[in-house]
Amino acid sequence: MTGGERSTSTDVARRAGVSRATVSYVLNGRDDQSIPEATRQRVLTAARDLGYVPHAASRALRAGRSPLVLLINTGVPWSTNVTEVEDGLTALVAATGRSLVVWRRRAPEDLAATLANLEPCVAISTDTLSEGERTLLAAVRVPLLEADLGTPSAASATALQVGHLAAAGHRRLGYLTTTEPDLLRFAEPRTAGFRTACADARLPEPAMAAVPGGTTFDVAAVAAVLAAWRSAPQPVTAVACFNDLHAAACLAAAATLGLTVPGDLAVIGVDDDIFAPLTQPPLTTVHLEPRAFVDHLWRQARHLIDDAPAPEPFLARSTLVVRASA
Repeated sequence: MTGGERSTSTDVARRAGVSRATVSYVLNGRDDQSIPEATRQRVLTAARDLGYVPHAASRALRAGRSPLVLLINTGVPWSTNVTEVEDGLTALVAATGRSLVVWRRRAPEDLAATLANLEPCVAISTDTLSEGERTLLAAVRVPLLEADLGTPSAASATALQVGHLAAAGHRRLGYLTTTEPDLLRFAEPRTAGFRTACADARLPEPAMAAVPGGTTFDVAAVAAVLAAWRSAPQPVTAVACFNDLHAAACLAAAATLGLTVPGDLAVIGVDDDIFAPLTQPPLTTVHLEPRAFVDHLWRQARHLIDDAPAPEPFLARSTLVVRASA
């Protein structure tokens, strides 16, 4: 295109060697049409190369204002904290006369089809987007805010875990984390934070283990980890877990081994999930106060779209919730 003209769906169709209808089907994510994958990729590549702006985004650009805020969930599984983030952000957005749209992204190329149907004034992502997605949002002049949901609370949460266990007299600690790719953005900062907290407390290097499990677990695999830790020359007497779901699996595994909690083995989690008071015994954990993070996040967004003052750096606040497991 020359002279600052915008690319059209006709240009995309010509570049990809397909009909305008096919372009529409692909960019609108139509499931009722059978489009070969090779054809779909040609259309997406042509749209990207031409800087094609989907129609809905074009309308938002012309109007200069949109009442929609797009929250892009890049694959974060459901949890109490995720619900708190969505509920809190919904309320804050509504207070400014806008509406929050939560979109669960399946793949990076899906964003073009979504922008063909939505007119967001800002996009807030739960993780770092691809370079192509960033370029697309910049092309349609939608500000992007990439939120780090995993790192802000990691250091404060793990310090509380270690501090509580050390105060109870535990010296040999184990740490149970996950191998699930979608959870690593949360797991890796917490794992690093736990190691650091142990070093700061002058405790021995913790025993570490990672097991599969996002929403389901092989309790036998967790039991095998506990059995190995308990049979070591210096047995683990307390286990800190990456999240409450792992902690619940740890409680179940301990029961299969005949270990009493907290008598033989103390267990502590992170998140203060909705089921934490219902485990046997009730789970000691760390509450992360996600609403404080949401308030900071929306202040950042308002700075982008309303010229509001930029917020101060976020300081994570976590609270130890002591129950019967540790």
